[in-house]
Amino acid sequence: MSFTVAANGEYHYRIEKDFFAVNIDLVDAMMLLSKLDEQLGLNPPLSQGEPNFLMIYRKLITVLVHMDSRSLQALMHAASRDLLVDLMRVVKGTKSEHKLMAAITKRNKQAIQGDVLYNQVIRPPEALKALSDFFLLVEKQIDSGVITLVDPNGEYY
Repeated sequence: MSFTVAANGEYHYRIEKDFFAVNIDLVDAMMLLSKLDEQLGLNPPLSQGEPNFLMIYRKLITVLVHMDSRSLQALMHAASRDLLVDLMRVVKGTKSEHKLMAAITKRNKQAIQGDVLYNQVIRPPEALKALSDFFLLVEKQIDSGVITLVDPNGEYY
């Protein structure tokens, strides 16, 4: 089953199939994906003590959309090469990949693209670990004052 997806603004989408149509924003889409993953057993609910993909996706989207270039470059410089490889595998083929790659040094970019794992599909548990590790680094960078994030609602972290 495939659906037709059309952009209805910057973060709003219209999903259609035959007699079904729905308008959905990006956060609701991530919630839907999280619920589907949970139903398929790929995303354990929070009650099981595991991180939920939804929270990680929300943080990822917020960071990528609202982080200034200097902060993003500082964050990418602080990340280990293995973490960058895994992160790039998670976002491969998306707009986020291009934004992240633009913030990485030329040497690291070449090393990531030359890594054996880079062209392999990342499994959900590996993606969860990569995103969790990445956002742990983000939190450390925020706490130390190296980077500043802007909340879509205008609040600064």
